Formats: sequence, structure tokens, C-alpha cells
Amino acid sequence: MSRIKSIVEHGKQELGIGTQAVESASPGDDRSGKLYPQYTNTRTVEVTAETLLANRIIAQGNLDPRAKRFQVLRTKILQQMRKKNWNTLAITAPTEGAGKSLVAANLAVSMAMEGNQTVLLVDMDLSKPSIHRYFGLHPEHGIHDYFDGSSGIEEILVHPGIERLVLLPGKRGIVNSSEQISSPMVKHLVQELKARYESRLVIFDLPPTLVSDEVLVFLPYVDCSLLVVEAGKNTPKEVENALEAVGTNPLLGTVLNKSDQAKDLPIYN
Repeated sequence: MSRIKSIVEHGKQELGIGTQAVESASPGDDRSGKLYPQYTNTRTVEVTAETLLANRIIAQGNLDPRAKRFQVLRTKILQQMRKKNWNTLAITAPTEGAGKSLVAANLAVSMAMEGNQTVLLVDMDLSKPSIHRYFGLHPEHGIHDYFDGSSGIEEILVHPGIERLVLLPGKRGIVNSSEQISSPMVKHLVQELKARYESRLVIFDLPPTLVSDEVLVFLPYVDCSLLVVEAGKNTPKEVENALEAVGTNPLLGTVLNKSDQAKDLPIYN
């Protein structure tokens, strides 16, 4: 059976999850070696555990078995990225509704909790930003403000009260998102975010691959990508087309989401 049919039909390799100033982080550490940045300039908005759980952000709960699945996924991804000295990851899906943004948010939280680097989660789904909603935020500024020149990155960044995690959220959709993502400003933004802090991992939540050409335009800017597949919804042909669209950009793996056959540990191929 082909790799794609194995992912979609059998669900053996899956992640199941139930049905603002330029950041000036002065890194410190404790005896465990974990980084504890001091967010002296980045705007902090404390997000409660209740809000996170209500929005299905469960990766911070060490006792939650679903969080352990994200820990395994985190470890597999970090091992590959560190081996290549990569620090930028794009997350996409073949179609809308696959849960890519929720996976991106939980993965970013889990990586931040790992403790050896800071994590920046960027909402690059310009037409339908959603990352801020998962964290219960009502941002004053969004990434669209950076592109139209009304705000600098320093005014948009938000620290949600989770150690080592910073968000670059959207606020409203951009009508001409396809044209915007191909502009020189986007390439400059990615280069700036990659270079700002050596220990930082940058995760970009992208639009679905088969909805527009935005993913094809953006992927050359980042080191690698991850494809989220919706169990029972995405067809083998859709997954195949999405993999073809990723092209030569290194694909770390595929994650089968929304599967009712979820195992204790997510294994993605």
C-alpha cells in the first residue's frame, strides 16, 4: 500500500487530538539548563490555563495523554531540525479544516516547554488568521499592520505568559494575501525573524496548500515543512497533490489529525 493510502486509510501514523517593542529577551537559565528569557519589551498578555484548555491548547498539561503525543512529535521534529541546524518550520494542510493551526499552536507550546530554546509562532495564514483565537487574544495589532507599514514587528509581538513562547499574530484577514505573500516584505520578514535570536525556533502557520499558491511561494523562505492531514476527510489524491506542491522543500513528515483510532504515541512519516 502506498505511503499516502497508509496515512489516510489506516491511521497507523497519526497524531490524534480529540473530537509589543522588538522583543528584548535577556536569556537566563537555572540549574536544569533551561532558558528563561526576560521579556522586558515584548507586550505580555497572561493567558489562563482555563482559556487554553477551552481552546484545545493542551500541550502544556504534562498529565494529559494528548500532551504526551505532542511531546513525542516535538522530539522527532527537533531531532531532525537540530541535525540540520534548521530553525524555521512551516505547517500546512491539503485543505481547510484539517486542524493545522491547532497542531501548530500545540506544537509551539510543547517546543517552548522543552526548555532549550525560545519559540516564535507566526500566523502566516494571511487571509484567515486564527492563532490569536486559540490563545484567547484580542491583539491590538496584527501582521497585516506590518505589511501596510502602520506597525513595526515590535508592536505586534505578544508573550502569552508561557515561558519561551512569543506570538506574531494576525488580527484580520488580508484580501490580497496571494500578492502580499510574494512581496519582498515577506522575504525580509522571514530573514529578520530567522536571524534575530540564534536559539529561537520559528513556526509559520500557513494557508492550506491546495487553496491558493501562497504555500508554493512561501516555502522556499523556510528550512522545512510539516503536512497535517485530516483523517476521514482528505483523500489520497488531495494528499498526493499537497505533497507534490511542497516540491523540493524538505518535508519532515505528515501528521494524521482528527482520527478516532488515535494511539498513545503519534508516529508520523
